[in-house]
Amino acid sequence: MSKVHLLDELTANQIAAGEVIERPASVVKELVENSLDAGTKKIVVEIINGGLELLKVIDDGCGMSKEDVIMAIKRHATSKIKNISDLDRLQSLGFRGEALASITSVAKVEILTREHTSDYGVKLSVAGDQDPVLEPVGTPVGTTIIVSDLFFNTPARKKFLRSEKYECGLIHELMMQFSLSHPEIDFRLLRDGKEVLNTTGIMSHPDLLEYFYGNNVNEALIKVNEELSCGKVSGYITLPTYHRTNRKAMHFFINQRRVYAKELSKSVEEAYQNLLPKGLFPLCVLNLSLDPSSIDVNVHPSKLEVRLRNPLVVKELCIILQEELIKQQKIPRYIIEPEEFLEVSETKAKTKSEIKAETKDSRGSIGKGVQEIFHNFYAWEQPEPLPAQPNDALISVTNNTTVIETGTEAITAASPETAIRTDAKVEVKENQTQTLNLQSCQVIGQFRKTFILVEGDEGLYIIDQHVAHERVIFERLQEQATKGGLESQVLLNPVALHFTLLEEEAVLKYILPLVDLGIIIEHFGPRSYLLRAIPSGVQEEPQDFFYSLLEHLENSKGKTDALDIKKEFLIHSSCKMAVKANTKLSLQEMEHLLYDLSHAQNFLTCPHGRPIIFKITNREILKAFHRF
Repeated sequence: MSKVHLLDELTANQIAAGEVIERPASVVKELVENSLDAGTKKIVVEIINGGLELLKVIDDGCGMSKEDVIMAIKRHATSKIKNISDLDRLQSLGFRGEALASITSVAKVEILTREHTSDYGVKLSVAGDQDPVLEPVGTPVGTTIIVSDLFFNTPARKKFLRSEKYECGLIHELMMQFSLSHPEIDFRLLRDGKEVLNTTGIMSHPDLLEYFYGNNVNEALIKVNEELSCGKVSGYITLPTYHRTNRKAMHFFINQRRVYAKELSKSVEEAYQNLLPKGLFPLCVLNLSLDPSSIDVNVHPSKLEVRLRNPLVVKELCIILQEELIKQQKIPRYIIEPEEFLEVSETKAKTKSEIKAETKDSRGSIGKGVQEIFHNFYAWEQPEPLPAQPNDALISVTNNTTVIETGTEAITAASPETAIRTDAKVEVKENQTQTLNLQSCQVIGQFRKTFILVEGDEGLYIIDQHVAHERVIFERLQEQATKGGLESQVLLNPVALHFTLLEEEAVLKYILPLVDLGIIIEHFGPRSYLLRAIPSGVQEEPQDFFYSLLEHLENSKGKTDALDIKKEFLIHSSCKMAVKANTKLSLQEMEHLLYDLSHAQNFLTCPHGRPIIFKITNREILKAFHRF
């Protein structure tokens, strides 16, 4: 008996659906793309229960005939191409002919359609492996597709979906992408009968970006309209004054096709390399109009990934964006004027806490002057004298292997007998448990403006200044929160925040814990809020701190109860407040940090679990120089 056999049509379609239809947003994507290919001017999407119960897409496009609608639900049936050579001239969004066949294999589907030359339309009903039912019906010109009970015959698929709000948020972001790629089309999205998106009458990118991201976007927009060697690029980027803490506001389209292309993202980030600090990203909407033969759209069934056949496009794009940014007069430049330089030079007579007091209030939460000139300037308080407590603060360094990461290197604690150095790591291993009395140690200097060098009775101790300070701040915040809450720093000028639907869901999810921890946020309009207060001590821009905190909480999977959220908040805040690597510290500042660290409950690791200290013993140093 033959071991090889053909799959039945339903099984083959369901396997294809696993590649094309992952969730309700996948259905919306495929159906809206078909509507756009049909020449529609208006698209309405309705969803109930995140799209699982009901998902309807209505357009006023060209419609289909009776013969076409019967053929459309068959696998590999398409009106976009006839042979493989057509892929080099492809102008449509869809072309595989798998969407409707995949959808009908995992849901109950009704298609109502009518051509403008017909007096009446047709209605096709199909579900799973059932035979389609066709009947005449009165319906407007265009096509309406109703998808209900999604994954009714593949319940295992539902286990991989997330909450209803999250699935709705994905659909909202998808509709936002479609509206940005086709501003001339009117899009509406209704969720459980309530309208959550409507771009009717909004036909320009600046207006759309203001609708989605708030009023302050328009002031920062830079128009891009330049020629490439194999096409052109058009759209908008933002000045460095407007930025986000993630790449979600970076939108790329090729021939009005929404794409995920890492090389395009890297090209934009390279253009902003010297204008935005690490971890901040611009907003951009860029459409590359390229010769269809210069791209490969047949890379993945979802049609989101494309392959550029001309690698020079990425470099050209970077150069164009750099030139556009240089032309603008509003690019922020942190220049030390002579008067400011004198002020900085005179700081020897002042403590840094005095500088902080003098420069704090003009921007509400973060002062100008020195702090604006130096991004990572850290304001230290005047340290208290180090009391002699010989038996206080003992650190136990066990035989565990630990790693200290920096921007370019990693230092790993492995064996004292063997020190192996490569470009990436130094390995030193502790065989025995050792103790360290911080009070008997002496700071002798700073290495690479990142590590504090401390001399102790048993050898040389290297302390990562960022993670050490992070541990000190974390325990201080934890103590404040336990005693009654963190201190709030009220902003003189509240900061307007405009969220996507997914971001707003996260804000509403975490609003009560955030208030308890010193953040005050006030509803200001549709997906708009005012940030009125942040925890005291945060020196980052308020909106950057809030967005990065929101992303951190969302990425902390499983952290949903109040205690977990509180802990994640404190960890994130302590990281943001801590002195950064590559920051020059004075001897007094390093001694103060060492003193604070000696009073921390956990000396060995930061809240993230990274090591704070490792030791090079006297014996190891002497042995290296053959002194015994």
